[in-house]
Amino acid sequence: ALTVVLAVSSLLLNSEHFTARLTPRALLGWNFLFVLLLVLTILPHQIAFPPARELYPLDEPAVSPLAGIFLFLMLLASPVLLVDFMFFTRQISSEKPSLQQLGKSFAIAALFLLIMIFFHVFTTIYDYASIIGPVFRDRFWFVYLLAGLGMGLPVLLLRKETFPPGKPDMAMPFTLLALGTLALLSVAALYLTAARPVTPQSSAPLKIMTYNIQQGVDTEGNKNLELQLAVIRQMDPDILGLQESDLARIANGNVDAIRYFADNLDMYSYYGPKTTTGTFGIALLSKYPIQNPETFFMYSPAEQTATIRAEIVKGGRTYQIFVTHLGNGGPLFQLEDMLTRIRGRENVIAMGDFNFRPTTDQYALMTQTLADSWLVKWPGGKEIPGFSPERRIDHIFVSPNLTVLESEYGVSPASDHPYIFVVIGP
Repeated sequence: ALTVVLAVSSLLLNSEHFTARLTPRALLGWNFLFVLLLVLTILPHQIAFPPARELYPLDEPAVSPLAGIFLFLMLLASPVLLVDFMFFTRQISSEKPSLQQLGKSFAIAALFLLIMIFFHVFTTIYDYASIIGPVFRDRFWFVYLLAGLGMGLPVLLLRKETFPPGKPDMAMPFTLLALGTLALLSVAALYLTAARPVTPQSSAPLKIMTYNIQQGVDTEGNKNLELQLAVIRQMDPDILGLQESDLARIANGNVDAIRYFADNLDMYSYYGPKTTTGTFGIALLSKYPIQNPETFFMYSPAEQTATIRAEIVKGGRTYQIFVTHLGNGGPLFQLEDMLTRIRGRENVIAMGDFNFRPTTDQYALMTQTLADSWLVKWPGGKEIPGFSPERRIDHIFVSPNLTVLESEYGVSPASDHPYIFVVIGP
């Protein structure tokens, strides 16, 4: 779709009829139309979380079909970004500003970019920035509105002389053609590198792993998805739950960590809650097809939390898989919301960063319904090199009827959390 948009844009911008009518006012209107469509594309994905406790757990609402229409229209309007750049650079070149003027201008632009990045971060960590953070809760769209206005309003500073009538930019078609070619090559690369899962034999034990990857950051504070991938590949799980995996946002470098892991491990994947909800990401990957996946949200007066529920069929048995990341301290009411969806189900495997230790009331409540896989395998306890079992907050809980063959915590410099690896008998 983007390639088609660029091709049409190339024809328009090389048309004397079009360029003769591209006035400052028309360009300003084009910018505002693009910003409006951008916001309308985001809004259907934005959830207005109700404040009432009794309305939780809350299922993720269906997205309106209008979102797809707005997305397509937004793509049609998106070449305005290139047109803005073309006219801004043309005016800068004609005015021949001094180095001091350029320095001040770029400093202002860099400050604006930095502020926008902070605002974007606040849509997730609003609970940790008590003064201004709550303003951005459930307002993911608002950040893009501000960024769009910051892009469009400078059009008012363009002089009429920057818009020579009837003189199309002959370089623009080649630029757009190059961008379109790059878009096609990118799509081809995505297809060629896509995951191709191979389902294990049904008689083999089921290997499960949960891992909080800390936004892809290792214990030294460096992005290190490669080391995390090596840890996961070494354990070779059939089912993998991830927490703090929401890297596919501007604030985290737009890194699609879930696709990176899924493609390199040849696994199916389900992303869980969208970035617009402001949750710390959770995801489910599996060598078996992921059936009926869904996301529901728990009551969260502080940071918003969610849980993935899905079904995985192996050897004629259907496993109910839950992946979660509770808030700080593992609030009891969030666990109760989760248990509402767990109770009454068979063959449950609930994994994630629960943020509660074995000595807490939350743990006691959880183990009234499900068994701690670690204690099922090691009822007398076991030493974990470099880690105290009493400090465990990452768990895999299972239905009491499931047979736990192995249970292992592993400490690695790849993340500040240990992984937990469990093998369930057939």
